[in-house]
Amino acid sequence: MNNQTKSTRTTSSFQKISTKRKLESIFLFVTGKCNAKCTMCFYSGDMDTKKQDLTFDEMKKISETAGEFNRLWLSGGEPTLRTDLSEILEMFYKNNKIKDINFPTNGLMPDRVVEWVSRFRKNCPDCTITVSVSLDGFGETHDTQRGVPGNFYKALETLKKVDKHFGKDPRVMTNIGTVITRYNYDQIYDFMTWVYGRFNTSTHTIEAARGMTREEGVKILTEASLKKLQDEVSPIYSGYAERMKANTEGLRGKITKIFYLGLMRTLYNVRAENIDKSTPWGMDCTAGETTLVIDYDGRFRSCELREPIGNVKDYGCNITDIMRSDAMKKEMETIGHGYKANCWCTHGCWIMSSIVFNPHKMISSVYKGYRQSQKLYKPLDFINENHLKHLEEKYKLDKEKLDIK
Repeated sequence: MNNQTKSTRTTSSFQKISTKRKLESIFLFVTGKCNAKCTMCFYSGDMDTKKQDLTFDEMKKISETAGEFNRLWLSGGEPTLRTDLSEILEMFYKNNKIKDINFPTNGLMPDRVVEWVSRFRKNCPDCTITVSVSLDGFGETHDTQRGVPGNFYKALETLKKVDKHFGKDPRVMTNIGTVITRYNYDQIYDFMTWVYGRFNTSTHTIEAARGMTREEGVKILTEASLKKLQDEVSPIYSGYAERMKANTEGLRGKITKIFYLGLMRTLYNVRAENIDKSTPWGMDCTAGETTLVIDYDGRFRSCELREPIGNVKDYGCNITDIMRSDAMKKEMETIGHGYKANCWCTHGCWIMSSIVFNPHKMISSVYKGYRQSQKLYKPLDFINENHLKHLEEKYKLDKEKLDIK
């Protein structure tokens, strides 16, 4: 739990922009099983149906027919509960030449995460994998929000073990994913400060609860409250940008810092503008054009927040046929790049995925976002051992379970 630096980072496909729109990201719900009961889960209703997961052979057909694409975003359920996940990841690496994998986890199975990431790095050497650990707040706050007593310390164990085994591996990134709700809003700043000071994480993303949540009343954000919060935590993102710069050689390090800060600020600006009402992003949404969502039971969508438009099984699990299907064409026509459907949302993955395919908008937005971040910059030298211990006492954390040395 320290700020050791990684060796020089390799280039990720997340740092590139493109004018050619084609299938670039598949969001694959690998299982409908979950070992948590998150209050803000937008997918609980689907999981409660307890339909059968896609088989490995069906996953194989999906991979064999998808062609080359850049990014595989895992989802669920809890991905670590899919026992053949390692084989699935290696299959997509071999068949689809993927460059990035996002591996979210609630952190309840730390040894399995380490085992599978180790295997992936050995067998898929040219792919970057981001282990995104869900952490919503200090101690009981996190456990309450995730519905599992002891989840907080298990998630910390996962973080520590990932850092121990891959802390200097430039192909393994770590992210903390925090969903803002009524349970944790008041401690987000303290929590992000503590995480930044205690862990060697690559970055920390905050999400607005979205969709139909398991528990009513957990969504409390407004445009004003989210903007206030994102201004408060902006200096922490500057700290993460400096880490990235330090781990990237020469001029590319400076560009990475500008790009990261500008992109994150753009994401949060768009999200804030859509909390209270749908507000056009000022760019096309490329859902269904560059993205495909495949549910654990085979239903497919253009976006996680839109209704299914078919099932891959009805197309022989052929992704090329699905992307060219009348169903997908009709869906894209209905969406109209967001303008016809007026379905502008707060979903970070789709905002990020869309902006890289709107290069003119990206350049201006990233520059504007970077300037905003610079104006909000404050030194983080107050994040020292005394301050971190103060936060641990304030939020009554168990020193033995933290195992801070």
